[in-house]
Amino acid sequence: GSRVDRHAHIGQGRIGLGGFKALLRDPRFQDHPMVLETPKGPDLREDKRNLARLRCLLTA
Repeated sequence: GSRVDRHAHIGQGRIGLGGFKALLRDPRFQDHPMVLETPKGPDLREDKRNLARLRCLLTA
């Protein structure tokens, strides 16, 4: 590998919204904790936006 740790906001990276939707709705992962590694700013605004986007994928 390139040994480069790349992060993107939910839906803007290579996985895409469809990939996250499939992952979040897959029953095999339902009871497992997950880690959200996305770009960070000086406050938590980006995290809040990314979490909101993930929550929408659960109900969409």
